Amino acid sequence: MLKGSSSSVRIFYPRFSRDEVIQKIKEKLEVLNSKLPLISVTLFGSYAKGNYTAFSDIDLMIIYKGDQKENAYAVAKKTLSIPSLEIHIYSENEYNELRNIIDKMTKDGIVIYEI
Repeated sequence: MLKGSSSSVRIFYPRFSRDEVIQKIKEKLEVLNSKLPLISVTLFGSYAKGNYTAFSDIDLMIIYKGDQKENAYAVAKKTLSIPSLEIHIYSENEYNELRNIIDKMTKDGIVIYEI
């Protein structure tokens, strides 16, 4: 039986809404596109589905033109600079090899940029 109450319950809210995340990404796409020629950028996972929590990461699929670049992940991470952003980045050639898997991952995603 409960004999008292506690005021130690903490409620956590996500830092950004889905719309805020999309807006932040869109604001930085031009700069990112100048560094990595983009084919597509897709938000997927819990943020795309709308069931994200304060502890969710922000899953972003980036496909860029050309061959694989060793520094592509670092360039995208630094350029976008969004907390909790989990970047999945592939060159056009890598995408073509993994198309079925990537398309399944992003099936219910929100396309933010596409050429």
